[in-house]
Amino acid sequence: MTLQKDLISGLSKKNKIIPSKYHYDLQGSKYFEKITQQKEYYPTRKEKEILKKISKKIPALFKGSLAFVELGSGAADKIKILINKKVKYYVPLDISLNFVKKSAFKLKKKYPKLIIKPLKVDYSKRFKIPNFKKTTKVCFFLGSSIGNFHYREEKKFLINIRKSIGKDNFIFIGADLIKNKKILHNAYNDKKGYTAKFSLNLINIINRTQKTKLNIKNFYYHGFYNSQKKCIQGFLVSKIFQTFKIKNKTIVLKKSEKILVEISNKFTIKSFKALASQTGWKTQQYWQDKKKYYSLFLLKS
Repeated sequence: MTLQKDLISGLSKKNKIIPSKYHYDLQGSKYFEKITQQKEYYPTRKEKEILKKISKKIPALFKGSLAFVELGSGAADKIKILINKKVKYYVPLDISLNFVKKSAFKLKKKYPKLIIKPLKVDYSKRFKIPNFKKTTKVCFFLGSSIGNFHYREEKKFLINIRKSIGKDNFIFIGADLIKNKKILHNAYNDKKGYTAKFSLNLINIINRTQKTKLNIKNFYYHGFYNSQKKCIQGFLVSKIFQTFKIKNKTIVLKKSEKILVEISNKFTIKSFKALASQTGWKTQQYWQDKKKYYSLFLLKS
């Protein structure tokens, strides 16, 4: 579905929703990079801690030449930790092509022999990965993005990825673990307000793409950990009663009405292994940071 169709569908529901993948225009991607640098936001630091720990082991894990394929690559700062002489190709996939091209240009300077092929892809759907002869495909889905799917669509995603990369290839998936509620809450409510800016930027995206004139000051961000559903939920909340049109559809927002714009499901080692198994993947190994806040799984198709 396109942004317009998803907006009309999601904002017409009783419990309004905008898929979180639409956050990532160029400005949204910049805000997210700021979020990852905040003290409260531990997932990026913990994931890098694990990546650094396993970086020297990567060449021994796979045979022959490698093609690294990163889903939602963003600034490509994590993949730098893992690139070695066996990696001949790097395919960064992201919904924001401008941002990923800039990242690819910087990476090419550091690794001039690396063949980089950036692609604009909505990886929530089935897609094609370039076929590199005599290479093993190693995908990366980092940043705990596996937790961002609504209605448990992560199963469909994992099946699609397995089919896209083909048999006997691999994927590394970062998964955030269930932990103290306060730690989770603070991670998604940083003191400098970048998480709020990230979500509120959706209003700018809607205005720009749908020719609406929504006032960003008429919304605020609210994020909290839902213990029952084991996930972080982020909402845009309307401060006033307001109406606007998308195409020919009138959208009504009541005062204090919430729009779900962010979800981050949390896992246990057991629950993630079960998810992998249910979608046809085999868990090869997994690693955790010292505090066991975060985990990185290596799965085989």
